[in-house]
Amino acid sequence: MSQHRQDHAADTGCGCDGGADAAPAPPVRNRFHPGKLMDVRHWKLEQDYHRRTAATSARLGLGPGVLCGLDAELHDDGALTVFPGVAVDGHGRLVVVDRPVRIDEPYQPTDCAGAPHGEPVRDGIVAVRLCRHECGTEFVRMPVVHCEVREECVPSLTLERFLIRITAGEPDPVGLTEEQCAAIFPARHGADFDRRESVADTVEHECGCEDDCLVLATVTYEPERAPDLDAVTARPVVYSNRVLFDLLMCLAERVDRCCAGPTLPPRITALWPQVGAAATAATWRAFVADKRLEIAFDRPLADAAFDAPNPWLGLWQLDHTGVRRLRLTRTGGALTRVTVPPGGEGVAYAVELEGNGLLTSTVFVVGARVPVAGPPKAQDPDGLALDPDLVGTALTAADRDALWALVPGNAKDTGLAALVDRAPLPAVPPFPSGNGTQGGELHVFTPPPPPTAKAAVAPRLVRVWPHGGSRLGADGPLRRDRARFVRTPHVELTVDRALADAATAEPDGWVRLFQAVREGDRLAGFRRLDLGSGTAKRSEEHPESVTYVFEAAGTRLPVAGEPAAAFLLQVRSSAAVAVPAVGADEPALPLDADFPGTGLDNQTLFSIWSGQQSLPPAPPITALGARSSVDVELFDGDPGGFVHLAFEVAPE
Repeated sequence: MSQHRQDHAADTGCGCDGGADAAPAPPVRNRFHPGKLMDVRHWKLEQDYHRRTAATSARLGLGPGVLCGLDAELHDDGALTVFPGVAVDGHGRLVVVDRPVRIDEPYQPTDCAGAPHGEPVRDGIVAVRLCRHECGTEFVRMPVVHCEVREECVPSLTLERFLIRITAGEPDPVGLTEEQCAAIFPARHGADFDRRESVADTVEHECGCEDDCLVLATVTYEPERAPDLDAVTARPVVYSNRVLFDLLMCLAERVDRCCAGPTLPPRITALWPQVGAAATAATWRAFVADKRLEIAFDRPLADAAFDAPNPWLGLWQLDHTGVRRLRLTRTGGALTRVTVPPGGEGVAYAVELEGNGLLTSTVFVVGARVPVAGPPKAQDPDGLALDPDLVGTALTAADRDALWALVPGNAKDTGLAALVDRAPLPAVPPFPSGNGTQGGELHVFTPPPPPTAKAAVAPRLVRVWPHGGSRLGADGPLRRDRARFVRTPHVELTVDRALADAATAEPDGWVRLFQAVREGDRLAGFRRLDLGSGTAKRSEEHPESVTYVFEAAGTRLPVAGEPAAAFLLQVRSSAAVAVPAVGADEPALPLDADFPGTGLDNQTLFSIWSGQQSLPPAPPITALGARSSVDVELFDGDPGGFVHLAFEVAPE
């Protein structure tokens, strides 16, 4: 055999120095000098040097295992799919799977070439293994050398591919055995125990190669039972340094928690409603709207104390007419107002609070009184009682005793009205609570919102219903809007602050609704509908804004077979009209309303407004350029303005 063929035949690319007991071979690399002749042997030696050193580092440093991907999935039809990924095999070589591989008969063992080998496994375990497979490609003609008398085609490139192999029998599990773990981490050990020495004596650290193929999963077959896939027990995984560091940090945190000195009693880390400097008019209103109290703790507490809060937790409503202790009922749902710290927990209570009758001077006081022995107590074996200590009001001990004496849910105690003036404290200490000992008392308050200042800007139009550009159909997302309009034809104007009563009582001067008169497929004119006096309604979500409802008399709704009814709404805000739409509070500026919601020109719009019934030939409503008013600002920042928009109501 020629030297070329000998070199090619020996090029296994295993990157390994032998079996588990073999001694490592020192690397050999080229030494270059001017005029050095590079033949096949030297080029192969050059590649092998880099391949072997990289493979040795990967094999002994990282270890064989899955780097990413290579998940296995067992399908209902019995087939198994291995998904793309990357691994290092037992020789330290990289194996890349670049596409999903489907194995129709995973119960059929195969040989090292992937061909069926042996009987199918119907009762037992098979292992799905990933092997590295090399094959030559791009064959070229090798010239005659030395004494050879014939030419030969040889591959000029090597494809580093993969092979999925099925073997019968249960593979070895991954990781240390129970005996090895027990030797390294004995339940009891003396002062002379050396864990580093125990690891060295227990964990094998051989220089040789491990198995060529990696186990990705096992499948257990039993008669009369579905196959069971296990992609964990025998599957080696190589984690990145970043993941290992995160795991070490998590372990260190738990070690610190259980071993870093004396354990502190549980504390309160956050509370809703907001108290002290964190409380604002917005948070006060949000609490009144939520009617929900939330508390976060740095450690889990015994759940029984949460179900019976009255002995240790209280919430009081104080104003100049008296004091009432509010009833608390434990409630579910996610905690949205407080953040639970890592390793802690929280609890939420529904508050029996009538938000509509609150005075602007209303103060809320939250209190907690915990005996030294609890409850509440920590769930941990130490069973330490909650440490709630935090002084956040100016109430005296006698004042607080009077609050705790009240029965939750009873009528207001008018004799304690003076407490509202004694509750505020200039600076409330921040959370977490506690003085380092079990038990104690917390009392904090949330101040009332400051008096609402007079509006310095004109009232603004923020929403119109039905929306401009909308088509209220019997089917589709707006079917409920159609049913609502058909039941009582009306329009709704939402303003960010109240309008004067005279403007809503006589809307004719500033808001008018018209229905299109059709002749065939075009608009012949618009007839005006009679809008009654506006009815005001408020929203708990936006208590400052007011929605005015104007019912429309004379509306004709289309029947089946007729085209959709088109409506045109105009809002003209000006101080020049007899009864202008101005704000109820000073300064009484005209309504800020600006939105060109149709393609009609100003002269045509004014002609319709002023009562001209007929129009020049017009296209269907879809050609009027109706614009959507959804999520669009209907004001421009200046008092007064002009809004026109169109919408349609389809027949049944």
